[in-house]
Amino acid sequence: TKTDGARVDLRVLDTDRHRASVRVECSNVPVPATMSRRVELSQLVDLQSQPDRIRNICILAHVDHGKTTLADSLIASNGIISQRLAGKLRYLDSRPDEQERQITMKSSSIALQFDGHLVNLIDSPGHVDFSSEVSTAIRLCDGAIIVVDVVEGVCPQTRICLRQAYQEKLETVLLLNKLDRLVLEKRMDAGEAYLHLTQVLEQVNAVVGNIFASDVLAKEVISTKDQISALEDTDDSRIYYTPANGNVVFGSALDGWGFTVKTFAKMYQDKLGVPLDQLEQGMWGDYFYSPKKKTIEKGAFEKGRKPLFVQLVLDNLWNIYDLVDNRDPDKLKSISEKLGIPQTARDLKHADIRIPIRNLLSQWLPIESSLLQLVVQIVPNPRQIPEPKAEKLLCSRMEDFRTFPAQTQALKQDILSCCSTSPNLIVFISKMFPADRSAFPGAMADSFARMSLLDSGAGDGNSEEEADEAFLAFARVYSGTLRRGDKVYVIGPKHDPKGLTTADDGGFKLEESPHIAQVQIDHLFVLMGRQLELVEFVPAGNIVGIAGLQNHVLKTATLSSTPYCPPFVDLPQIATPILRVAVEPKDIQNMPRLLRGLKLLNQADACVQVRIQESGEHVLLTLGEVHLERCIKDLQEAYAKVELNVSKPIVPFKETIVKFVPTSEENPEEELAKEREREKTVTIHTPSKQSSIKLVAIPLPQEVIELLEASEPILKAHAVAQDSNEVSQVLQDSLEELKGKLKKLFSENELEEFNESTVDKIWSFGPKKCGTNILLNHSDFRNSSIWNLKKSEPTSNDFRSNYESSFVNGFQLASLAGPLCDEPMQGVCFVVLEWTALAAIQEEDQAASTIVSHGPLSGQIMSAVKEACKRAFQNQPQRLVHPMYSCNITVNSDVLGKLYAVIGRRHGRILSADLIEGSGQFDVAAVIPVIESFNFSTEIRKQTSGLAMPQLVFSHWEIVDIDPHWVPTTEEEYEQYGEKADFVNVAKVYMDSIRERKGLPVERKTVEHAEKQRTLSRQLTLYPIC
Repeated sequence: TKTDGARVDLRVLDTDRHRASVRVECSNVPVPATMSRRVELSQLVDLQSQPDRIRNICILAHVDHGKTTLADSLIASNGIISQRLAGKLRYLDSRPDEQERQITMKSSSIALQFDGHLVNLIDSPGHVDFSSEVSTAIRLCDGAIIVVDVVEGVCPQTRICLRQAYQEKLETVLLLNKLDRLVLEKRMDAGEAYLHLTQVLEQVNAVVGNIFASDVLAKEVISTKDQISALEDTDDSRIYYTPANGNVVFGSALDGWGFTVKTFAKMYQDKLGVPLDQLEQGMWGDYFYSPKKKTIEKGAFEKGRKPLFVQLVLDNLWNIYDLVDNRDPDKLKSISEKLGIPQTARDLKHADIRIPIRNLLSQWLPIESSLLQLVVQIVPNPRQIPEPKAEKLLCSRMEDFRTFPAQTQALKQDILSCCSTSPNLIVFISKMFPADRSAFPGAMADSFARMSLLDSGAGDGNSEEEADEAFLAFARVYSGTLRRGDKVYVIGPKHDPKGLTTADDGGFKLEESPHIAQVQIDHLFVLMGRQLELVEFVPAGNIVGIAGLQNHVLKTATLSSTPYCPPFVDLPQIATPILRVAVEPKDIQNMPRLLRGLKLLNQADACVQVRIQESGEHVLLTLGEVHLERCIKDLQEAYAKVELNVSKPIVPFKETIVKFVPTSEENPEEELAKEREREKTVTIHTPSKQSSIKLVAIPLPQEVIELLEASEPILKAHAVAQDSNEVSQVLQDSLEELKGKLKKLFSENELEEFNESTVDKIWSFGPKKCGTNILLNHSDFRNSSIWNLKKSEPTSNDFRSNYESSFVNGFQLASLAGPLCDEPMQGVCFVVLEWTALAAIQEEDQAASTIVSHGPLSGQIMSAVKEACKRAFQNQPQRLVHPMYSCNITVNSDVLGKLYAVIGRRHGRILSADLIEGSGQFDVAAVIPVIESFNFSTEIRKQTSGLAMPQLVFSHWEIVDIDPHWVPTTEEEYEQYGEKADFVNVAKVYMDSIRERKGLPVERKTVEHAEKQRTLSRQLTLYPIC
């Protein structure tokens, strides 16, 4: 902003990202404080070379709690947008659908300057469908601002954000936002608002305390008696949010004001004559001010006195907000003059009284000053990264950092020192993102669009088509300085520095490692939200955008000047992609364009997964309906630019067996007796009659299933380690711990089939060697133990040892596709009772004749085991297992009944409905099957007149408690359920729909009810007789 006498130059930024210069006649009007001076790029570049003055932070919150509005206020402090547009422009929401839906869908970064510090601010989504974007933001940051709407309190996504921030070891600041809603919407007085704020703060600290306690108890296995003492011995003083400790900000991002208790303590220090530290401690809690003694005393509520926070803070704010209802421009003008804040006559007479009130509060208590001052004080600079975090970045939980080469271990010190002159360059790319051509400076827009098109292979030399977007890497420099033109290694996730060998000349042969490539850095950018600023180099500690890597990086990667740098560990996955659709072009000739579009979508979206099915279908895996809609829209309009045929949503199922439960209330003993008499074992011979297998299927206890699900990463790492014959000490310890837990669960179980020795007889887990199904060996064959950390050659002379892998592979195939609808099995234990080799192959000609007629014996055994497992499965009560969404909805009491009806129609169930104190609203927790969730949000909004906004997140797998093959057969069942499909077997409907989709045969009658009369009317046509 520049002033020239009575003239003011304004830079107005509209939603189309175009700047327009407007000259405004301002007769003798002083420039208001809301028009902040724009920070020059040169200032930001200078600060990039001072790591001690850099803060990398992100904003985390539940959806609609005010993250993007807060970001607008912080951006306005640097003069990038006008203070009046803050909260309305949503500057970091650059996508049209983000502006339309008013929700953030991607994480965006912008560099800000505050008090001689460079603040790299990342705004992240709050909607659960875009939770992977939150992970990409957190990994690059050292601190976070946790935003909580004081009316809604702690919500599900708030808990997830707090947990992620704790796990990534971020220092956090809490912002209790939307205080204006307490007075304008909830009509609370200052005293009620104070009590409500204390409750919200207690909710947040309760969540933090639970996270801390679970982490302490998980670090070491201790007895129940020692748990309390372990928690007491651990220092937890720094993890909680307390206004007196200076880590809590109160405010309203929409109105642009915020404060800490220290803000008001400084205001009243001289007037009250109390030392600043005492006043700051007494500003929150049961304290009041005694004018006679001029001291702060405890017991405000007991003595009927107002707490200091109410008397000195809330009363003043409430008096100002009372002018919204009781409009009094003279009073507002008087308050503004006393505070030394200029108000124009035009603003005071504005039709919307919130305008002058916003001007007053945002200049009296600017939120950017209070918040960013805390960020500078609390959040560590890049040179203060804790040592455990640096080690965690370089080494996964399944590896031991001490086993890495010395060159790799030395890199930890480079990260800790964050030295820009270090020869070891380390850069982590958390995601690839598309940048609009209008974001590039000047003439670079067209060149980057053409380069992006050629890199993606989307055109040829004769095509005049240009891409609207170019892909950039969203990254942070941890060590060294990244310069334009540098040649660096792109390190893939499977690269292992332990396998490197140094050449005779001391160099490194690139072809020796298939998971590493060398590239040259093209262009570097400072990320400024919707705009990009070109720079020549970026020192350690900074966030950067890197161009030209889209053909080398899929989603995440590590860049380094040394091949001894390990790939940074994977980003934590908050939500599981569970909703999938198959896509194909309407015109089959556009298939190459679709394939290129899918590749670009997979790069641009950290949440989506793209798979090719065995049938050749291209399937998108997404987190929910909103995410799915965005992916399809991007694919059609931006990446593939072709019309698509999209299948109905595909939901994965699993198959399991359960313990028999009698259905008759009159003779349950008789049913149990018949069930015991049924033959459950299955015996199958190979076609050549050389081998026979006898086994039985048993359902696993639920506790064992849950343990195996939680231990899937360990089992996966074990399977990989067995193939490579390299097992770390950490993995050995994890396997021993898993084995001990399994022994305990099996010994405590009431089922007679399982005992403590069961664990030693486990032959394999499945499917894919890491599932929740178990193959047990109770035969006389001595198999190789699953707990062996390395593969060993068979030492036994037993003829069957040569076919052990075939036996296990048969089990793997059976557990991968069950007999109900070819879905994976869950929680099934197959017990091998006998495995006999009836005849050994001794003569080569006999072996040859056997292969010609029946195939190799290894293949016969594999097929026989697969068939035996499926038959044993069918001999038990079969059930489908479907995925469930958890759903938290806040609704008014008058629409609670409608909400219950919608959830009931979709086969969901209510878990709890708690009244939120002081709000008259209910917090409803429910679960709903994923397959029943389509258009659930739309129906909820319609039924509740838009008052409820559900968020669905994958929760667990649940058994559909009905036999999918069951139909009424007895007179009692006909009487209860009807004869003509009056009762719908939900499990059978699910099973038939899956089988139809997969092209499997479905048992369905052509004519359901032949006795139904024909009701079609027939018209009699008379033909003339010739």
